[in-house]
Amino acid sequence: ELDNQLDSESESRNSLRLWLHLVKCAKLLEQEMSDRFRETYDSSFSRFDVLAHLSQAGKAGLSTSILAANLLASKGNITRLLDRMGEDGLVERKLSSEDRRVSKIYLSAQGQSLFERMAADHESWAHELFTTTSTAEKEELLRLLKQIRTAKG
Repeated sequence: ELDNQLDSESESRNSLRLWLHLVKCAKLLEQEMSDRFRETYDSSFSRFDVLAHLSQAGKAGLSTSILAANLLASKGNITRLLDRMGEDGLVERKLSSEDRRVSKIYLSAQGQSLFERMAADHESWAHELFTTTSTAEKEELLRLLKQIRTAKG
């Protein structure tokens, strides 16, 4: 009985340590990407995230609410972010033909061009960040993270 309790406490502490390391790693990696986008494109990770989702949506565009719900980056003031991106010619906002109360956001040709350059750099930078990790280690880490993510939602 005591051994089971000790094992459970040890497992609980290991889970907490795992969570802490995952959060710290995620923050470090996100900050590194953010810094690179700022230095290279005078842009933010949030802008890249918006461009990526709109590029994937294609001609269908996305409503502001669906876009905000799917962002990896901060969901902070999405309206202001989209306004600035519109002023910069990266996105276009139009009223939905199905529901005139809803705005749909579309990627402009200029936004698509910028996204393609940013996406190529993003992939290259991600590769650089994981150079100390072997292919097998990356595959195992991906498998484990997908397992956790699938179990939780």
